[in-house]
Amino acid sequence: MTNTRGALGWAVDDHMRTELVTLAVERAAFVRAHRCQGVILHSDRGTQYTAHDMALACAAHGLRRSMGATGICWDNAGAESLWSSFKHECYYRHAFATKAELVAAVDNWMIFYNNDRRHSALGMRSPIDYERTLRATTEAS
Repeated sequence: MTNTRGALGWAVDDHMRTELVTLAVERAAFVRAHRCQGVILHSDRGTQYTAHDMALACAAHGLRRSMGATGICWDNAGAESLWSSFKHECYYRHAFATKAELVAAVDNWMIFYNNDRRHSALGMRSPIDYERTLRATTEAS
């Protein structure tokens, strides 16, 4: 599968336990209408990502987990780039008075990221536009 650079699922809470990331996996699977076989989930080696429940959630949807070795960031560079962009373009520029404000900001930025933010690696298209191009090419052939 081609890397579209899209963010498929995310979740926000006041903790970083495994259920937070498994919720993001479930949301990603929903976005893909549960057609996730072979989709790669990039993460670091945090305990919430290496937990047994996370492995089960990924296996249930056919997701391939991708974690680089400790201290090696290349395998996870796409995910790290997304979070760096989010922090610099959104998070560091705002003060959030409530959790609801933060959740709304994350949702709005992710929608912007997927639908409007252009990526040089995608020919200056957004992830959604790039996926449309891929589908059109596949359907035409």
